[in-house]
Formats: sequence, C-alpha cells, structure tokens
Amino acid sequence: MSIRRKWCVLSNMTFHVHPLFWMIMLFALLTGQFVQVITLFMIVLIHEAGHVAAGLAYGWRVRKIELLPFGGVAEVDEWGNTRPVEEIVVALAGPLMNGVLITVGYFLQRSGLWAPEWAAFFMYGNVAIGGFNLLPIWPLDGGRILHTVCSLTFTYRTSIYVSIASGLIGSLFIFIWSIRQSSPQLNGVAVACYLFFSNIMSYRQMRFQFLRFLLARYQRIDKLKNLPVRKVRVNRQHTLFEITKKLKRGRYHSFLVNDRAYSAYQAISEQEILTYYFTKTPHCAVELLLR
Repeated sequence: MSIRRKWCVLSNMTFHVHPLFWMIMLFALLTGQFVQVITLFMIVLIHEAGHVAAGLAYGWRVRKIELLPFGGVAEVDEWGNTRPVEEIVVALAGPLMNGVLITVGYFLQRSGLWAPEWAAFFMYGNVAIGGFNLLPIWPLDGGRILHTVCSLTFTYRTSIYVSIASGLIGSLFIFIWSIRQSSPQLNGVAVACYLFFSNIMSYRQMRFQFLRFLLARYQRIDKLKNLPVRKVRVNRQHTLFEITKKLKRGRYHSFLVNDRAYSAYQAISEQEILTYYFTKTPHCAVELLLR
C-alpha cells in the first residue's frame, strides 16, 4: 500500500469518544485517579493503533476508532471479506502491542527509571487489556479470531451464528462473575452489558454482513476460481438466497442441481449463482438457471 494511499485512508478515518468517557474522566478527577485512568486509556489507544497499523499494512480501509468507557474498537470494512491470515494478524496486532508495552515497562523498572509500584500498575493494565481482548467473545479480538477460524470450518453464515452465540454466552458469564464477587464489579457489569447489546446488534445486522460477504465474493469472482472446488448438492426448488447460505471461505463452489427424476445432476458455478443473485433476483428457484 503506497504512502499516499495510506495517508488518504488515515485522513478519512474518524476518531469518536463515547460521551460516558468524559463522565469517567470527571469521576477520576474528583477521586484523584486521573493519571491512572488516562494511562489505561492511552494503553487502549496504543492497542487499537496496533490493529490500525496492521490493517493499513494489508491495504484495509479503517473507518473509525471509537474510545469507549472501558476500552476501544477499530471499525474496518474488510472483516470477513479478505484472507483469513490477514484477519488473524490484524486481530493479534492489538494484544501484541500490549506485549510490547509490558516489555517496555519491565525494562524501565529494571533500569530504575520507573518506580516498582507504577511499573506494576502499567504492566498489569496491559496484561488485563490484552488478555481480556483475547477472550473468544465477539467483537473482542478473540471473538474475531474465533469467527475467522469457524468460517474455515463451517459455512460463512454459520460462522456468524457461532461468533454471535459465543459473544452472548461470554457476556452473560462476565455479568454473572461480576455480580457474584464479594464486592460487585460495576466495571465488569458495564462491560458485560456492552458486549451483550453489541452482539444483539450484530445479530440484527447479520443479513447486511452476509450481503457484504456475498458482494465481496462477486466482485472478485475471477480470483476465487483459483481456489479448491467444493461441490454442493442442492434441490432445484432451492432459491438462490438459500444456496448462498452454503458458501464457505477458501473454496470455489460448484452446485449440483438434481433433475426431476433425481437420477442426474447439472453443475452450476458459483459465478452463475452470484451473477443472477445480484443482477436479477435472489429469491428465484435455481431451476431457472438450468439449461
């Protein structure tokens, strides 16, 4: 990716601060913990900067970095529509930055430049943020990795269900753990609620996410033809929309449609399915494509 293009991406990227963040800053100022809270959010920013840097290195389009009351998130357009190895690298880039910061804190403590108490707080903050983000809960980094791995094993649509289900279950576990402590963890409750409603929104937007996946495949269908062919048997009454639910990443598909006597099959390529899907209608029966 050229320097000029990277600059264009960065110039179009927005930075958003959640309103509750300012309330936490005010509370921290009143309680004398302003420096600690600012430090944690700087750690979050560096964590997200790792995602952004990795995404830009692959030519991804980063739309927004949002600073939340208890973390941050970098929104990109390419998730689910590019090479799985890229998605895993981008997801791990954030926790990797936390690992770098832990190393820096350790050497600054050993050199005597930082007090042991402050270095311990700094390193613990990085461990907590990096480790928490590796939990297999959507939309955390671990949840994104889970989604990518599942999309290589199951159909893409099924992988969306799995990642959302893991997010809902994981957020409920965090909520239960937070309220069952001897002193209820309000931060944990807030994080659990945020993750739960994020997954609810992801479920509501699932059709849009799936449509983006299909559109991305349609736009680069010539490249997909070089992938291993996966043959899928379908009924002639299945609609194109039902057939696209069977698409799997890392494969180019050949759909075998049975004839009326169920004794022979006619092959229809993924390119034909997607072309008719986007240029005609997704709700017609596949038998209309038979020659």
